Amino acid sequence: MNWSIYLAYKSLFPSQRRFTSFTAMSIIGVMLGVAVLVVVQSVMNGLQTDIKHNMVQIQGEIRIEEKNIIEHPRDIEEKLRTTPGIDSYAPYTYGVIMMMHGDTPIFPVVKGIDRERESQVTGIEGMLQLCSLNDLDDDCVIIGEQLASRSGIQIGDNVEIYTPLALEALQKDEIIFPRDIRIAGYFSANHYDQNAILCSLSLMQDLYAMGEGVHGFTLKLQEGQPLEKIAQQLQNILGEEYRVTDWVHGNSELLFALRWEKTMMFFVLLFILLVASFSISSTLITNVIRKRREIGLIVAIGGSRYGVARCFSLQGFFIGICGTLLGILVGVTVLYYRDYVIRFVRWALNWEGAQNYLVQFVHLPVEYNVNDFLIISLFSILICIISGIIPGYKAAQVNPAEALRYEQ
Repeated sequence: MNWSIYLAYKSLFPSQRRFTSFTAMSIIGVMLGVAVLVVVQSVMNGLQTDIKHNMVQIQGEIRIEEKNIIEHPRDIEEKLRTTPGIDSYAPYTYGVIMMMHGDTPIFPVVKGIDRERESQVTGIEGMLQLCSLNDLDDDCVIIGEQLASRSGIQIGDNVEIYTPLALEALQKDEIIFPRDIRIAGYFSANHYDQNAILCSLSLMQDLYAMGEGVHGFTLKLQEGQPLEKIAQQLQNILGEEYRVTDWVHGNSELLFALRWEKTMMFFVLLFILLVASFSISSTLITNVIRKRREIGLIVAIGGSRYGVARCFSLQGFFIGICGTLLGILVGVTVLYYRDYVIRFVRWALNWEGAQNYLVQFVHLPVEYNVNDFLIISLFSILICIISGIIPGYKAAQVNPAEALRYEQ
């Protein structure tokens, strides 16, 4: 074994004891920094995957829309049937209405769906509560859970619906009476249900006097089909009068914000490792001052200055290896028991009564990414090595004659 490696190892783990207090504190500092990075990056990965999954479940993979109304949807359906790679599709309509519950006006966004085909394209059926898509008809709607909670609407309540057609009729001195609709159930879709209502396609067409027209189509692709390629192919087939948007481009700003947030969290939390590295470096510099005589003796008997410098750099390397491995182990362990940690925090802070508002945080989604683990390990070990370079440089500058003369 090379003498510089041996001395570096023995400085951290002497024979008479397992390790020094300096070694323990340095490894713990690196371990905590790595553990925090592993936890945060893995949770951010899980949240991103969860948000992307919800986007696809609600919006579908590809949407086809026109500037106004698609008055002949069967022509579009014929082209979709002959396009390879498409698994299923469903028409939809949307608009804004005024809904009266008691004396309170509400202005929700309404989406009309084909209840037989919508479940084949999106995951809306899995978001329904105390109801099913079969409950949708010309007299029943399903309201977003957050909208219902905010407005006090309950299942079985009757509400009155006014459409923009009523305003147009008033300008012609005509009267269109409001539509009496019953609330059949709730649906929960994170922030997408804050101001939304689901109704049948026929009801929405009737409310807006659209006839057989629709506002667009939602598509689901076959497994493994290229999303952007098929979206571009459909755009070429349908022409410029239609807008074909895949879910990635349709949510590009949000997806960029998620990636940027994860990157910024990584660099901010990296300062924990930098603080630990300064502690390592300052302690090693202290050791250089205390061991000037030993360093001078090593150089005097033939040890190279490069070897002396490498000895201190290797101490940082050993600390980085041990701290990184332990940090990854601690981080994965915390993530494995994250549900118990969250329950304890909620209990300790007396947040049990806020369960309805914090239900999305009862279980944190986590996704492990090998690249994140490699990047965290690389930065951790590299920072620890750099923390040993400065003390190593000072040790290499020690004059053996002066060190042995004054350090009697």
